[in-house]
Amino acid sequence: MKVSVIIITYNRKKDLKECINSIRKQNKKPDEIIVVDNNSGDNTEEIFKRKENLDIKYFKLKENLGVAGGRNFGIKKAKGEILVFIDDDALLEPNDALNKIIKKFEENKDIGVLTFQVKNFFTKNILREEFPHKNKSLNPNTEFETTYFIGAGHAIRKEVLEKTGLYPEDYFYGMEELDLSFRILDEGYKILYYPKVIVWHKKSPKGRISDNKKWIYMLRNRMCLSFKYLKWKHFLASSFIWSIKVIKESKNPLVPIKGIKSFLKCKKGIKRKPLKEKTLNKIKELDGRLWY
Repeated sequence: MKVSVIIITYNRKKDLKECINSIRKQNKKPDEIIVVDNNSGDNTEEIFKRKENLDIKYFKLKENLGVAGGRNFGIKKAKGEILVFIDDDALLEPNDALNKIIKKFEENKDIGVLTFQVKNFFTKNILREEFPHKNKSLNPNTEFETTYFIGAGHAIRKEVLEKTGLYPEDYFYGMEELDLSFRILDEGYKILYYPKVIVWHKKSPKGRISDNKKWIYMLRNRMCLSFKYLKWKHFLASSFIWSIKVIKESKNPLVPIKGIKSFLKCKKGIKRKPLKEKTLNKIKELDGRLWY
């Protein structure tokens, strides 16, 4: 199976070089490495003028399309049957990671997504917020079926995206993986947490956008996907719980109000596409994210 590695980058030239080096160390070389630059201003393009990087497919966008938009651009350019996504500030291990990914997909035709173990590069600990299950006490070294994947490191069959559609670009930041996960499950594919592949994430405590803006996006997008795919009781419950969470995290009661206002604007263009009852039952069985 052909493998395309896709990296979305924005103003992280040093981290990006180290990320690419970790992919170069793979025993199985990817069929292509695609770098989508969300209009960086740090001369990232200089990396790809060097002789050793001329084989990388580098695209600099004229504007920042966000995570979802950048990934969708990369998907459209990719030729691989397996698409491996890794953040620009992360490293891929072990050196036979791509071989493991290919083998897992070949052995399990019903697996649509592999989501990798994510560790903090600096502390060497599991990043619990990037652990794809509500129960954070589960053994992080044990493989299990789950209901959503994490963006820092994952692999998707391209055929899955041809059936489900791409990432929701109107989200810009946050919840894009959960939105796509719901559609993947609705098509009958499995999402597998696969800890044999590790992503060392150099996650900064300071985000790429302000905290207030981040939580506005998170609340708006959670409301959007709940409105699109879930029952009204799930929509109302998750909207309430996330509003409380946003107040707690942002320490600003105006932030959830802005998030709800932003949702109401977006709601006009959203068409409800409720998940199949079979899918909802599976999410319940796997203790997935219906209520919050």
